Amino acid sequence: MPPDIAQTGSATAPPVAGHERNERKRKMVLHTILYVAGGAAFGFAYHKIVGCRSGACPITANPYISTLYGALMGFFVGGGLGK
Repeated sequence: MPPDIAQTGSATAPPVAGHERNERKRKMVLHTILYVAGGAAFGFAYHKIVGCRSGACPITANPYISTLYGALMGFFVGGGLGK
């Protein structure tokens, strides 16, 4: 196919300028941080509201573990490291 004819459905993305790439990366990092913080808040709230009075529950018995678990879940829900 001649190079002057554009191909539709190509697998490569068009080149992105440096500023646009930095802006996209900054948004991705902010998105991940917000999801991790939200997950941590949800994990801590779950410990406070539901909790585990007997201490036999491995995740909800300790507020640090439930917060860390919530942050990890927020990381995964938020897309993790992305591309």
